[in-house]
Order: sequence, then C-alpha cells, then structure tokens
Amino acid sequence: MSDPIEVNPAWLRHGGLALVCEKCLNVRFPEDFPEHAADERLHLRAWLKDRLKADGHWGAVRATGTTCLDVCAKGRVTILIDPVARGGEQKLLVFDPLEDRELIYETIVRELAPARTVKAPR
Repeated sequence: MSDPIEVNPAWLRHGGLALVCEKCLNVRFPEDFPEHAADERLHLRAWLKDRLKADGHWGAVRATGTTCLDVCAKGRVTILIDPVARGGEQKLLVFDPLEDRELIYETIVRELAPARTVKAPR
C-alpha cells in the first residue's frame, strides 16, 4: 500500500470552494415544486462552472456538487462557501435556485475569487 500524495490545486492556494447541494436541486426542490422539476436553471453547478470559466475565475474558484449538507430549506439550495486560501471562514447559505442565480454567482466570486490586480499603464 502506498502513502497518499499531497496535492496543492489552485483553489487551495488562491481561492476556495463552493459546494452546491445536489440533493436540494435534484430531489428536494422538484418534490416541493413539481412544476419546476424540468427547469434548466436547476442545473446550477454546471451553470456556475461555465460562468466562472467564462469570467476567468475557474481554477482559483471551484463550484462542485456534494451530497446532502443536512440543511433542508424549502424552495432553496444550500451552498457551502469555503474560502480556504483567503483565510476566511466557511459560510453555509441558502438561496432560491431559480431566482437567485446571479446573487449566488456574485456571492461566490466576492467570497472566493482572488483580488485582481490592475496593471498601471506604461
């Protein structure tokens, strides 16, 4: 048996993780609101990943799915924000997954993305 190998990804060095509860999105929300069960906006983690990539935050910031975080708020998705590389404290937040997508994205970027430096003109 070999020893584990420690790795140091960009999100651990420069940003952090956003863990999106997949049970909220795939089970709880559709059970509570069956009329929205097929709503594409419930593919939140994939949308966040694409948006973070498009805006240049992917790598330092990761949005990934997780199993139940044991915070079941009706009509909401639970997201754990862990700014490990920024030295901040974890936050467990609940959002409306249909109406709050932009707020979710803005919160993740504000809490996790490294500050961008502006280069002075030459």
